[in-house]
Amino acid sequence: MRTILLLFVASALSAILYRAGGMSKDKEAKPKWIPNWLRRSWVRDWLCPACFFLALSVFCQPSSLLALGLVLLSYGLSGAALSTYWDWITGEDNFWLHGVGCGLATIPLVVFVPWWILLIRLVVCGVGMGMWSKWIGDDVVEEIGRGAIFVV
Repeated sequence: MRTILLLFVASALSAILYRAGGMSKDKEAKPKWIPNWLRRSWVRDWLCPACFFLALSVFCQPSSLLALGLVLLSYGLSGAALSTYWDWITGEDNFWLHGVGCGLATIPLVVFVPWWILLIRLVVCGVGMGMWSKWIGDDVVEEIGRGAIFVV
């Protein structure tokens, strides 16, 4: 029960931080309760991965320096993946590739996480973020959903 609660909290927090990192500084941006100091792109890029690794720590914990190094590498790759929508390649924001990039960022964890779990994460992130963004027309809901999918 505690595990499910932590996963829910980490996912909700990531959803909020993902939205916060994509918000404009405009006072009319929604949700209005998110303060301006959180409305920075680095919030999405570096705090959402922290939520993911917090949730991951419930299921597995690195027990060596190599594993810890791979977690840090994956953290950095996750931040890099969250910082782009691949518009520089496709000409427009591509949430499918964005999700695939987020999934691929965890590949270094294959040393202590079964490969098939990482493959499931890659598919869930790629298809989940792509379909979510295709079906939803509201940027607030889209970003909250992608932030939650990133952790789940």
